[in-house]
Parts: sequence; structure tokens; C-alpha cells
Amino acid sequence: MGSEKISPVLILVAVVAVVVSLFSLGLIYLSASTLFSQISGRVTNGETNLTVNTQAEINFTTRAISWGNGRVSQDANSASLTTLALNNVTGGNWTLTTAGGMRIENIGNVNVTLNLSVAKTAAQFIGGTSPVYQWNLTNVDAGSCLNSSQQNMSDRMNIWFTATSATSGNLWCDVFPFNSAKDSVRVDFNLTVPENSLTGALGDIVTATVTAL
Repeated sequence: MGSEKISPVLILVAVVAVVVSLFSLGLIYLSASTLFSQISGRVTNGETNLTVNTQAEINFTTRAISWGNGRVSQDANSASLTTLALNNVTGGNWTLTTAGGMRIENIGNVNVTLNLSVAKTAAQFIGGTSPVYQWNLTNVDAGSCLNSSQQNMSDRMNIWFTATSATSGNLWCDVFPFNSAKDSVRVDFNLTVPENSLTGALGDIVTATVTAL
């Protein structure tokens, strides 16, 4: 087995869940009015009012991806790291902590739009010669990511896109439903770490922005 080269590299993709248009925390208000305490011979009516507030809220059930410390193998020019269940590290000795990507669930009571962005390019995150930084959006529950016509979001799903700080690299759902049978999506990552990459602890932030529909 070949020896390893370059300094150890810690690779981490973390999450900041920024929720825009986050409404009040599902406060329920109950009141009764026009009630009379006096005793009389006439009939009086009571009213019961109930207000249920809308709540736009998502949750990263898997919040961080880490491959830990590792190096590109001596006999390789680069290493490939993914978040897939099998063969998630080749050409290096990193170990993926949790396979299966980031998981996002709509835990509110209203449909929302979902927009995902990263803060760095491949050069800023990984560095070196021809680094690759890609991500991919898929359903955990069928029908969780829809277009404005309530159809599957086929043009932004199940495709590897270059992750970049530019908006052209964003992933999104026009409609991210709150229905418990279809309210969960998954984000996977594919990295190529060249032998002359940046060293030390490398990381990036994924930001999720939602707006109530």
C-alpha cells in the first residue's frame, strides 16, 4: 500500500439555516366574548374564536458533512469524496462520518419556497489544480420539491451542479410542501481534492432560505 503525501486536510461542509419570513411560533389564541354574568330571563349568546397562525420553518435533520482528516494517496493526482452511501472516498484516506448527504425537512404548516446557496467556489474551498465542488438535490419523500405548477422540479433535481457563491449555482424548489408525506429533500456533495490543494481545516457554509407561499 502506497504512502500518503501532503499535509492532512480536514474537510467539512456545515450549515447555517437562515429562514426568511419566519412567522410566529404557531401561537393559538382562544377567546370568548359577549358573555353575561348577570342572571336574567333573556337568552344570551357566546362566541368562541380560534386563530391559527401560519408557520414557515425548516429543519436540517442532518446538519453537517465531514470527511475528517486525510490525504491524497501517493500514487494518485487527486482524491474523490462524495456523500453517497458506497465508495464515497477514492484516491485518499479520508473517512466520511455520515453518509446520505444533508437532509432538510419542512416542519412548518405552510408550503414554502426553498433556495440553497454556498459561500465559496471550488478554488476558495479546496484550491489546487482543477478542484471540483458539486452538489445534487434529490427527494427523500417523492414530490417534496415541486415547480410553480406543482410538478416535480426536473430541471434542478438529480443533476450534479457546480456549487459556487454565484446564484447560478444555487439549488431550489419553487414549492417545498409541508405535507408530512412529501416534506423532505436531500443534498449530496461531490468533491475532487487535487494533490496540491489547500491544507488545514477546509470548510464551507450552506445557507437555506425559505419564503412562505
